[in-house]
Amino acid sequence: MNLTFHPAVERDVKAILAYYHKEGGERLADRFFSELRARFVEIAEQPTRFPYYLGNQILRRTTLNKFPYLILFRILPDSVRVSVVKHEKRHPNYGLWRN
Repeated sequence: MNLTFHPAVERDVKAILAYYHKEGGERLADRFFSELRARFVEIAEQPTRFPYYLGNQILRRTTLNKFPYLILFRILPDSVRVSVVKHEKRHPNYGLWRN
């Protein structure tokens, strides 16, 4: 299925990459980005395999394996829309307003 992204997702990812680049260098930032891209592929291939987020029945979620981040997305008739990439410690409501 085709993936689309809320415009703020780019800002989310750039901020995360900047943090990892500053804290651990280019290799760490690249590892994060590689895992994120792999998870995007999994979402596009089988979006219904991921659970709903907080019983929302619209938003689904997945986590990264080696980094403490959530990806929230919704399944639309012709695509999957990624709404937010956020740290697991962010408030549960963060980014829910994004469509």
